[in-house]
Amino acid sequence: MKSGTIKTTLHRAIGALAILLLGAGCATTKGISVMGDGGKPRAVTADEVDTLSGGDRPYLLQVGDQIALGFKLQTVKAKETPWDYRIEIGDSMEVRLSTQTANRDTYKIDVGDVIGVSFLTNWPLNVTRTVRPDGRISVAQLGDVKAAGLTAPQLQSALTSMYAKSGLVQGNPDVTVNVDFVNLDRLESRSRDVVVRPDGAIALPRIGNAIHIAGMTLTEASEAIRAETAKSLQDAPQVSLVVFPYVNTVLNGMGANQTIRPDGKIAIPRLGEIQAAGFSAEELKQSIKTLCADVIHNPVDPTVDVITATGSRIYVGGEVGAPGVYPISASPTALQAIILAQGEKNTGRLNGVLVVRRNPDGKPFVFTVNLHEALYRGSTENDIRLRPFDVVYVPKKPIAKADLFVDQYINQLVPFDNSLGVSGSYYLNKQRVESKSRNRNITFGAQAVPTLTLP
Repeated sequence: MKSGTIKTTLHRAIGALAILLLGAGCATTKGISVMGDGGKPRAVTADEVDTLSGGDRPYLLQVGDQIALGFKLQTVKAKETPWDYRIEIGDSMEVRLSTQTANRDTYKIDVGDVIGVSFLTNWPLNVTRTVRPDGRISVAQLGDVKAAGLTAPQLQSALTSMYAKSGLVQGNPDVTVNVDFVNLDRLESRSRDVVVRPDGAIALPRIGNAIHIAGMTLTEASEAIRAETAKSLQDAPQVSLVVFPYVNTVLNGMGANQTIRPDGKIAIPRLGEIQAAGFSAEELKQSIKTLCADVIHNPVDPTVDVITATGSRIYVGGEVGAPGVYPISASPTALQAIILAQGEKNTGRLNGVLVVRRNPDGKPFVFTVNLHEALYRGSTENDIRLRPFDVVYVPKKPIAKADLFVDQYINQLVPFDNSLGVSGSYYLNKQRVESKSRNRNITFGAQAVPTLTLP
């Protein structure tokens, strides 16, 4: 009996000690506290939580996320081509060439033009001639004379000199030269509706070289066409362009919904493969914008919208009904996360919920939150707003810890059974007492089971 009493007392003492030890670190506050550098908790406000966490952080894209890509030009709207639009590969355009005949003194005679040569006093020598493909005309008495490339005053001066030297006319030849008709067919035959080729150039009939105009504004392209056609024409023509941008169609083909592949990349037509995982939506947008500048001459304004954020998740563990990983969109606060995980168990306590978070520098913070106040007393300032990758942990109640302590450190380690038996046999022998020959045996047993009483 003495041994049994000692064992029972030992169990009770160890149980009480377990409660004291396990409850030593269970002090809670009515609000939010953070574990300081010295290991001591320090009360903080909700604003301080945001400051310690480094402010709002952009979401970083993850493998499996779905994003929507959109592209548009900053300077081009539907059915409108502004003056600073730069010609792109695939653009359609009308190229129209026209001659400049307003100034007689500067217009150079060309093949097909009709020239009138007249004399004031020798009218029988008057002729009207068309400039032949060799650039010459035939005039009375002199034969073939070069006309192409000369202005009307220049041809007039040449004929006056030639007639004066020939002696075919008396006195001053008094010659007049006029361009009676300008051959517009030679320019119209070069005018075309063209498409800018993949090499960025266009080709016009009877123009020796292709003309590279991709990346040029309309004004720059007109000047380039004018300079090239002037090499095969006597006069540099006037050039008019009407552009029908194809780039909008190209950009529409580049925009689509994308799922970030296991290698963290996405593939965009004309741009190739781009790393997306690990970057925010704004960072990915800037990367795409930089790549667009290498293949599209006009400024592109891309958009990146996150449709499905698989990385926006938080982790809920401890004494909850369904520990696991949950989307942060479904649980923006710690209390909502616990409710999403089917609430706390009977063994869990809400007055010391832990929220583990890392700031942008990687420094971890452990916040202790009294959600019992938030749930039962309406202290919503205690309910921390969660961020991606936060860990919400609901600890055990002291009684649950004590039961676990007894099971792990008493039941499994102490070398005796948890039930203490006390038994004894007492003999009443009346023969011994009364000197009679009669025996009677009485046997009884008792069990002492240690109990734990919470302070």
